[in-house]
Amino acid sequence: MKKYTWIHILAALIAAKLLLHFYLNGQWSFHRDELLYLALGRHLDWGYASVPAGIGFWAWFGDQALGGSVWAVRLISTLFGAGIVLLTGLMAKEMLPDKTAGSGKFAMLIVGLAGLVCGAFLRPCMLFQPVVFDIFYWTLLCWLFLKYINTEKTTWLLWFGAAAGLGLLNKYSVLILLFGMVPGLLFTAQRRIFWQKQFYLAAGLALLIFSPNILWQAQHQFPVFRHIGELAATQFAHVTPGGFFGDQIQFFLPALPVWLCGLYFLLFKKEAAPWRIFGWMYLLVLAVLLFFSAKSYYALGAYPVLLAAGAAFLERATAQRHGWLRVALPAFMLLLGILVVPVALPLFQPEKEAQFMQNLTQLPELKSSLRWEDGNYYALPQDFADMTGWQEIADIAGQTWQRIPDKANAAIYAEHYGQAGAIEHLGKKYGVPPVLSFSDNYRYWLPDSLPAGFKTLIYVNDELGDDMPGFFEKIEKIWELDMPLSRQHGDQIYRCENPTPAFFDRINTAIRKAKQEEEIE
Repeated sequence: MKKYTWIHILAALIAAKLLLHFYLNGQWSFHRDELLYLALGRHLDWGYASVPAGIGFWAWFGDQALGGSVWAVRLISTLFGAGIVLLTGLMAKEMLPDKTAGSGKFAMLIVGLAGLVCGAFLRPCMLFQPVVFDIFYWTLLCWLFLKYINTEKTTWLLWFGAAAGLGLLNKYSVLILLFGMVPGLLFTAQRRIFWQKQFYLAAGLALLIFSPNILWQAQHQFPVFRHIGELAATQFAHVTPGGFFGDQIQFFLPALPVWLCGLYFLLFKKEAAPWRIFGWMYLLVLAVLLFFSAKSYYALGAYPVLLAAGAAFLERATAQRHGWLRVALPAFMLLLGILVVPVALPLFQPEKEAQFMQNLTQLPELKSSLRWEDGNYYALPQDFADMTGWQEIADIAGQTWQRIPDKANAAIYAEHYGQAGAIEHLGKKYGVPPVLSFSDNYRYWLPDSLPAGFKTLIYVNDELGDDMPGFFEKIEKIWELDMPLSRQHGDQIYRCENPTPAFFDRINTAIRKAKQEEEIE
């Protein structure tokens, strides 16, 4: 009979995770942010208004190479998510005293189960967003540095530098991880790294890979700072310490005992002294995020190394005694997973999902899953509400476009990048043109001006602005989205004919300001 090893256990649980995502990924429509990232893929560049270049490349790949369907695009995130679990298992193996094939089975069982039932290993691995790539790069960087510690081979530092550069091309939050590692380098035995030539070569390599985005930011007057300012004024304003720490518990709730054991192991156990840098890194990451009132999920990438350490610690602790934990802990994780998975992934269609969530969130511990970034509670989690209504908007806008006789002197305007992205991506069959919008990166894709004979505008917004009647001689309301469970509920589409001189003055001024990186009133 074939003997099963740690890699078989980890591979089986990763396969189960993949099957779960393959089944659920295509049930709902695109998320509004996914529609923005797909738009970035249609305009490849070294940077964008709110993110670096990486997500644009993967969006291009998902659209052009994989076909652009919901399932195909999300396949990319799911595969990266599987990579996160694999790297977590490899880190756990590195922290075990015996690295032969016969050890590590219990550690891999814990890691694999965490990947299957923890919310932070589920929702990010479904949605096509920079989050899953960010977690992947944080985990990859921890694994590479762990390999450097264990082998003392400086080649690992060069790989670390390359991964850091690629990670920064995905999301600037990798800087938080790198900053979080500084105290561990200064105040542990790892300070000898500053005498390693390869350390500076690695830093140079990271900077070289990341430099095209730095140049792009400089050419566009560093829009990243404007984006951070907007986040601070809107979303960060609703972050509280209580909510922040509550989210940290919920992210990996079924594996809470595991990562807490991992933090204890890294900070206090003698045998974990070489890896203490990771414990200090986690604490400093939380401190930085709290100081800036940043979103709680920015810390997600700091947890896989804690889970790996906890799995290794529990493997050690249960090898000779407390064997009952090898049954109790997986059972505990599975039972909590039954509650967590429906909150992390949409299992049903919207109406049934809302009813299910209403019953599930009777448990006070799960009610926060219905809290949106504005601090209020709704019938569905915000990410779920952001995955409905887009096809309807795209269809009506596309059908309205087809009815316009003089398309050369017509355009579509959308107030929000979600609306614009939906019309462009989901409305392809209607032959829609590039959508005009001042939202996020769409401001960079605006034409210099509208044609002199411009006559018709399809206007998409959640309301008709007070100044719009003064801009057109005729405005006809075509449609309004009636979908209470959708975050787009109430979005409206208008057909506007015969613009006035005031409209041309307004649109040309707005375009000029957008191209000069000024705030648009």
